[in-house]
Amino acid sequence: MDKIQEIEQVLKPVLEQKHFELVETQYRKEAGKWVLRIFIDKTAPEGQAQTGVTLDDCGNVSNFVGDMLDATNVIGDSYVLEVSSPGINRPLKTEAHYKKAVGQNVKVSLYAPLHPESSQKNFSGILTDFYDETLEVEDATSGKVSIPMKAVAKANLDIV
Repeated sequence: MDKIQEIEQVLKPVLEQKHFELVETQYRKEAGKWVLRIFIDKTAPEGQAQTGVTLDDCGNVSNFVGDMLDATNVIGDSYVLEVSSPGINRPLKTEAHYKKAVGQNVKVSLYAPLHPESSQKNFSGILTDFYDETLEVEDATSGKVSIPMKAVAKANLDIV
């Protein structure tokens, strides 16, 4: 298990309990310091409307996440913790993310072209469907394209 997976294993249950989703985790060395960035989104308790992440949410999450990580010693080195919203161009990483994004504009980058006769690895358009771990994108260049989730290197909402 790599360090990010260890960190996520500690954080996800507590964040979910407090009605937050761990969208993305980054742990890397920058300018000689270890930086842990976590991107969170709110999840609405049953029967309540979902609201966006506030600055206070980020501060509160930073406090309890920092305490938890220090108590579990999952990160042995000193580090800088940054907590943020994923923003309007949020990454799409899970099946739930894709299903929630159906009907919205997306940008999708692939590891390799879908077909040997094509060099296209980037698609941009409306995510029209998601089923059986396959995204369907109405691409501005190629028209309707079916993309297996495992072929996706990176996908984001594309809010202009």
